[in-house]
Amino acid sequence: MILLKEKIKEQLMPYPRYLELGDGVFNNASDASVRINATGENKLSYLLSLCGFSGSVQYEPIDSQYLILSIGTKTHTFQPIEPELKEVEAYALDVTENSISISARSINGIGYALKTLAKIKHIASNIPVMQIQDAPEIEFRTVHLCIFNPNDGTEKEATAPDDIKRMIKLAAMSGYNHVMLEFWGMFPYEKHPYATWPNKLYSREVVDGIISYAIDNLFITPLPCQNLTSHAGWSRIDSRKHVVLDQRPDLADMWIPGGWCFATENPDTKDYLKDIMSELLDTFRNPPFLHACCDKAFGFGSNEKDRTKSADILFGSHLCFLNTFLQERSTRMIMWSDMLYSSMDALYWKNNPALVDVLPRNILMNIWTHNDPGTHWGDPEFFESKGFQTIYSPWINKKGVDNMIDICNKRGSYGIMQTTWHLPQTATDSVAYSGAAQWNSNKLAADIEQHLSKWYNGH
Repeated sequence: MILLKEKIKEQLMPYPRYLELGDGVFNNASDASVRINATGENKLSYLLSLCGFSGSVQYEPIDSQYLILSIGTKTHTFQPIEPELKEVEAYALDVTENSISISARSINGIGYALKTLAKIKHIASNIPVMQIQDAPEIEFRTVHLCIFNPNDGTEKEATAPDDIKRMIKLAAMSGYNHVMLEFWGMFPYEKHPYATWPNKLYSREVVDGIISYAIDNLFITPLPCQNLTSHAGWSRIDSRKHVVLDQRPDLADMWIPGGWCFATENPDTKDYLKDIMSELLDTFRNPPFLHACCDKAFGFGSNEKDRTKSADILFGSHLCFLNTFLQERSTRMIMWSDMLYSSMDALYWKNNPALVDVLPRNILMNIWTHNDPGTHWGDPEFFESKGFQTIYSPWINKKGVDNMIDICNKRGSYGIMQTTWHLPQTATDSVAYSGAAQWNSNKLAADIEQHLSKWYNGH
C-alpha cells in the first residue's frame, strides 16, 4: 500500500486537495449497477468506460442537496463536500470494496470525479479503497488550440481533426474546464463559404463532432476564437495568404489596404462580422465566451473613410460594437489586451491607455507574455484597477506558468489560458503541467510522460 500511495502521488495529474487510501480494492464487475439522481445520465457513459464500467446509467431519485452517482451496492456512503470547497466543480469521492459514491454540486463535478477515478485506475491497475475531497484553485482554466490550413506553406505541427481531439482529451484529463478553438481560415462558414480555405478536413459535420466530443463525452466546454479586428487574413503571417481576398478580391473594401485589419467603419464589414459571430455561436452551442482577439492591429484605420477619425476612437468603437453584439447573445467577449496596455510585450503602436476607461467592464482582458513575467506583473494590476477581470496566457515556459498561476492565485484573478500556437505537440507537456498546476499548485506530479502516454498518445 505504501508503494501504491507513492506511485499515485508521483503520477496522478492533477493531484486532489485531499486523498486518503485505505486497504483493499473495489471488487464489483465491470457491469456493476450505476445510478444517479439527475437527468442526462447517458452523457456519463464515455467517462464511465474510461473507469472500466460498461453498464448503463439508471436514474435514481435521491433527495439531497448534491448530485449523487453510485456504483455497486445500493448502500449510499457518499461524503458531504467539505465546507471550504465552495467551488461549483467540487466533488467528494468515496470507494469501498463494494461501492463507489460521488457527490458533487454540478454534473461537471461528477465528471471531474470520474476523470480522477479513471486516472487512478490506470495507475493502480484497479480502483483502490479511498476517499477524496477535491476542487480547483482557479476558476477559468483553458487551453488554446489553433487549427491551421496544412497547405499554407508554413512550418507548424499537426492540427487535423484527430490531432485536435487528442489535445482536447489531454486538456480534459489535465484539469481544464474550457478549450479555446481558433480556426485560421478553417471554420466551415456556410453563409460566407469564401471565408474558409478549400479543404477536406473540416466539414460542418466534423466540427460538430468535435464540439460534441468535448461537451458530451469529456465535460469540457469548447469556446470559439476568431480574429475580428486584425490578423484579418485568417492565415499565418508568414504564409502571405488571405482566406477571403485570395478567393474574392472584389471584397477588398471590407479590409484596409493589404488586408491585415478589417475596415471597421464599412457597413458591409459589420454585417460580415455579425454573420461570422452568429455561425460560431450557433455551432458552439451558445458558449459562455467568444475570444475576439483584436491584437497586433498594425495599420488599423488606414483606409480613406476611417482616416476621418483617430485610431483610438475607431478601435474603441469597434470593440464596443463586437461586445454589444455578443452581449445580445448572452456571450462574454474576451480580447488580447496588448493593444490597450502591455508592460512586457507588443512594444509597437498601442492605443492611448485612457481608452480602457470608456470600454465596457464586462470585456474579459487576456494578458499574455511568452516569457516569464516574474513575481510581479503590472498588466493584471493595471486592468483590475480599472474594474476589468483578467486571464493570463503563458506559452512553453514552465517558470512563466508557475509565476502566472502564483500571481493569479494571490490576486484572485479570473484564470489562465494556456497557449500552444503552432506547436501543439511540442506543447503537450506544458499543457499537462499547466492544467495540473491550475487545479492544485501545491502538489504537482513529476511523471508527465506517464500522463501523456495514456491520455494523449494512448488516444
